Amino acid sequence: MRSDREQMLWVGWLHLVEGVTQDAIAQRLGLTRAKVNRHVAACREKGLIQVSIDTDLRFCFEVESALLRRHGLQAAYVVPSPEDPALTARVVGTAAGAYVSRHLEPGQTLALGWGRTLDASLRGLEPRSGSGNVVVGLMGGLAQAGSINPYDIAARYARGLDAACYYLIAPILADTAEAAEVFRGMRIVRQVLDRAAAADLALVGAGDLGADTIELASGLLTAEDQARLRRAGAVGNVFGLYIAADGRLVADEVNARRVHIGEAAIRRIPGRIVAAGGLGKVEVLRAALASGLCTTLVTDLETARRLLD
Repeated sequence: MRSDREQMLWVGWLHLVEGVTQDAIAQRLGLTRAKVNRHVAACREKGLIQVSIDTDLRFCFEVESALLRRHGLQAAYVVPSPEDPALTARVVGTAAGAYVSRHLEPGQTLALGWGRTLDASLRGLEPRSGSGNVVVGLMGGLAQAGSINPYDIAARYARGLDAACYYLIAPILADTAEAAEVFRGMRIVRQVLDRAAAADLALVGAGDLGADTIELASGLLTAEDQARLRRAGAVGNVFGLYIAADGRLVADEVNARRVHIGEAAIRRIPGRIVAAGGLGKVEVLRAALASGLCTTLVTDLETARRLLD
């Protein structure tokens, strides 16, 4: 049984973040239309849930506490699961952007990955100016333009934060391990890799090995790559590294062909935020938690419950 305040927050989240109509909320939660309207108005008037979200508000405190105890995380932020699973990346991404707004201090550097959830995270980012922040890409780019491109995500974050922005001018995945080493040795690439390694916070998604994974859809991986990674025991990638269920890196050429800062440098970033949700992400998130690469998890309630099963 939810308290009146929890019910108000839930209604505000459904309407203002997920975009659910007030009539649909009333039917879903068994409330009158008038009560839903009052809850939405209260959330707006008190500034509790707008396009930006006060991440001190806890929707799922008990589940967050259980995740902290189970996995030794620095923090966990769990938000309501959308009724439509197709909206999960949007909901979790919005929460991740709000979390970054709340925890990125003036003068700090934010390193960014890419993907659908990070693309959606711009919705929750609270604009600021004059804070002296720096945004740096953790990964290279794609040749094809589009919003779900590491360069574009970094650029939009930099505009929202009024931050300096540094791009990793290299492909996400080189043709060979030797080519990746050449890229990493280039001065223009090495300087950005050094900035990424010195970041205070890093925000990334988690890539599974499903048929609709963005790395397959973008042409970054082939079906043969995906099949080979599965045979090697991979369940997905986090921070661009393909890992097995126990969190270890798999021995596959894709990991060697990545142009990034490497596992040891990733682990030295103090705040490593992984944002992902949906049942298709449970396996890779469980592996990410086992790996220790994730210090902060942003996800939805149903996913969090599966992680605790």
